[in-house]
Amino acid sequence: MIINRVWAMAATNGDTFDCKPLGEIVRKYLVSSKLSIEPFARNRLWATYTNDLNPATKAEYHLDSLEFLKLMRSKNVRPDLVIFDPPYSPRQIKELYDGIGMKMGGREALRSASWKAEKDVIDDILMPEGIVICFGWNSGGMGINRHYSLEEVLLVCHGAGHNDTIVTVEKKVQANLSL
Repeated sequence: MIINRVWAMAATNGDTFDCKPLGEIVRKYLVSSKLSIEPFARNRLWATYTNDLNPATKAEYHLDSLEFLKLMRSKNVRPDLVIFDPPYSPRQIKELYDGIGMKMGGREALRSASWKAEKDVIDDILMPEGIVICFGWNSGGMGINRHYSLEEVLLVCHGAGHNDTIVTVEKKVQANLSL
């Protein structure tokens, strides 16, 4: 496993990948990807299939992230790379919803705790040996219970008073069926 810690100013426009090391880690894995999805793409069109709840963004789809992932499953889209950069906290979710004129309810506020439903669908559609790059303020990622191996961790320090951005890169491995 690779672990790196770097310092970089956070993006001031809310676009995670405008922070140089965060954009670089995504590009590093996109190079070898044949089919990728990004449920929270904003204006980045790097992935094959892009989504963002905000209809004012350039994303191809403008659905709730879970609905987008379920749509990908219904279309039998089988990515080898998922870029998972959701809002990191209930405050960020509220800002996102308020910013597009929607009301944030209790369900939406709880989603940032684990994004379990989204991760379950990602696990369902991701190709074996596929990669998930998760961004947030924790290193939970997809988790060992879903049979992923942690390949790389990137900690991006943004200076005093700011949370680090934590990136986990995990590979989907086959479950060991023999007990």
